[in-house]
Amino acid sequence: MNAGRFSRFVPSAARLARTLVTDASQTLQPSVLRPIGSLTRKIAPSAGTKSALNWPPPQPLKAINPLAPTVQAFVLDFATSAPQSIAELPRTVFAAPVRSDIIHRVVTYERNLRRQGTHNSRTRSEVRGSTRKITPQKGLGMARHGTRRAPQYVGGAKAHGPVPRSHAIEIQRKVWLMGLRAVISAKYAQDQLVVVEDFDVASHRTQDLRRTLVQNAWMPTAGDANVLMMPLMDKELPEGLRNLELASRNLPGVYEILRHDYLIIDRKALELLQSTLLPL
Repeated sequence: MNAGRFSRFVPSAARLARTLVTDASQTLQPSVLRPIGSLTRKIAPSAGTKSALNWPPPQPLKAINPLAPTVQAFVLDFATSAPQSIAELPRTVFAAPVRSDIIHRVVTYERNLRRQGTHNSRTRSEVRGSTRKITPQKGLGMARHGTRRAPQYVGGAKAHGPVPRSHAIEIQRKVWLMGLRAVISAKYAQDQLVVVEDFDVASHRTQDLRRTLVQNAWMPTAGDANVLMMPLMDKELPEGLRNLELASRNLPGVYEILRHDYLIIDRKALELLQSTLLPL
């Protein structure tokens, strides 16, 4: 075959490459997104009047607490239980989640601190008796014993007995405050938290204080007092708090918040609790 005629049908390498580049530039053009309708149409409130799509950047989502930051409680008169005003209490203190596991840890910590730890049992060196070998080692067919002080004998020592020690355990202060917030929140949820303006007691007699608690339905008619009163005690007690301290001495059962049905607190102690228990 003639080489000149064949060159007309088979293009050269440079010519073929130039053809492919030209076709690619004509077909593979980048597509441009344009708004539907007029070129001056607003696509989004923040897009302005640009011709291309310009959506606003995504905004971070913020969680909104639907609950109010405070809760309300009536401030009552201690003598007549008549409402006098309404107090705004922080929700993080008086409406906190009631964590039973945290309450259990705090109660265990406080009760362990009350244990004296004076239990003791005598060891083999403290038991009275001779250390002579009571039976021969061999020959009689009996068990081999060395002394009457051994734990298996009556009147002998105690094996692995208790010794004087401290039962106190450690707990973080924040955990203790969380437990106190949980207990107070439980009292508020059960309508057992009573806020009074002040503990103005006119008489120092226990009978008068008991009559006041019964009339206000804070104490059963028959039985011991089941009320825990928390006034703010200063160095110099006023006359009303002094009478309250004297009148409540003969009312048994003032021990812990959990062991009482009602928690009565005055306005000054309430403010102290808010400043102490308010989480950071």
